[in-house]
Amino acid sequence: MDAELARLGLAERSVRLLAGRDIWASITPLLAPRRNLVAAFGHVGPGAAALLPLQPGDTLITDASLDTVLSGATSPHALLHWVKAGVIVHSLRGLNAKLVIAEDDPSFVVVGSADVTAAGPRQLFEAVTLSHERHTVEEAQEAWLEWCDLAGPSLTAGDLEPLLEQYGAGKPVTARPAAATRTAAAPARPVVTSRPVTPVRPAAATPPPSPVRPAAPAPSPVRPATPPASPVRPAVSDAPAAASPTPGAPATGSPAPSPAEPARPAQPEAGFPAAEAGSPETTAAATEPAIAEPVAAEPEAAETAETTDVPRPSWPRPAELYLVSLVEGGEPSAEAEYRLEELSREYTHPGEDGESPFRVELFWADDGQGQDPPRTLRAGVHVIPVYSQKQGRPLVGSRIEAPGLVLQAHVDEFAYPRRTYCYVLTRQSAAKPAFGDLRKALAAIGEKPNFRNSFQVPRKIEALLGLWPDLGYDPR
Repeated sequence: MDAELARLGLAERSVRLLAGRDIWASITPLLAPRRNLVAAFGHVGPGAAALLPLQPGDTLITDASLDTVLSGATSPHALLHWVKAGVIVHSLRGLNAKLVIAEDDPSFVVVGSADVTAAGPRQLFEAVTLSHERHTVEEAQEAWLEWCDLAGPSLTAGDLEPLLEQYGAGKPVTARPAAATRTAAAPARPVVTSRPVTPVRPAAATPPPSPVRPAAPAPSPVRPATPPASPVRPAVSDAPAAASPTPGAPATGSPAPSPAEPARPAQPEAGFPAAEAGSPETTAAATEPAIAEPVAAEPEAAETAETTDVPRPSWPRPAELYLVSLVEGGEPSAEAEYRLEELSREYTHPGEDGESPFRVELFWADDGQGQDPPRTLRAGVHVIPVYSQKQGRPLVGSRIEAPGLVLQAHVDEFAYPRRTYCYVLTRQSAAKPAFGDLRKALAAIGEKPNFRNSFQVPRKIEALLGLWPDLGYDPR
């Protein structure tokens, strides 16, 4: 990491300034060896791919609206080159930012005045700042994610190809009909005679704020099920039986029992005279083996039966899948913990034929903290927990958990603020994707994360489940 920071010129400081007329000659070498780039540039000119080294899977937000294409500010040729190379491109009307974030460790952000254009690179005086300060990078990621949410779905080649002929054609005009006696002269260059329907998908409307928000920061909201306490066998008395080892002798001591015989509880000596030799009582005591009390083994037997009799829970493939944004922190109520223990006893299972075990987890969300949990959470749907930071907005590197089956969900109306509890049946996965991976999986099919509504279309669900390929599901 130290060598990389030295290469960036940030070995002994957290921020540096780059300025000059040929600013991209300094920026491009810093970005070229890095992967996982996300960028936002209002205008993208010809030859942009040579300046901004985006790789397949990287994401760019730009203003590819018809007006900017007609004016020549954004080149559909450059965007089409990136899309065909596997870069994810979104369009947001009115974007004027100039921002690049390198998310690999050590992460850094480049922000300044320079657009991605090779036209006259030495004619404009530009300045950009480069920083790896953690809070600055996180704030840049939050801003970029907000723009990505506002932007429309990712552009396709079919969206961009109709724009190629419109590039730089000027503002669209409506042609007047030619007079009958005059032949209209052919224009020297093609003129747009009508405004075609823009193939660029419009920016999504800003979602209204919602009242429900996940839990306040502190410890993690997912509380694993507490394993049931081990049964304790009642203590068996170490004192042996008080019977005399020799017929005719009084029972005055407690010799150690024979290894072949189980121990009998010691009999009280006071108030009971020693049996005479040859009496029926003495003969029975000498001939019958001591029998251990059966009550001592009953609790373990009952508990064992309870554990082994738990059937394997059903694990259906998700048909309705929610993303739930969580802010780490808070403590569950005593009632919620008690219900978690009950569900754990009912559903915890070691798995069959080498499959991963089943366990029950609890998460909760408080109103007014982070993004809203969906009000339609109910038993039978699946959820993907997304751990958020700073007022509930997930970052590209935010942790996400494997999909879980909702067993129960309820709202604690007496809590302040109001709290939503959800009990989820989960299984362990070796895959550890981040929120950025989830965004890319959805962007590959032209979608983006949605924390308000569920995913029900099979191709969208399969795109999300592909992040955890080792989670097997029951056949339908």
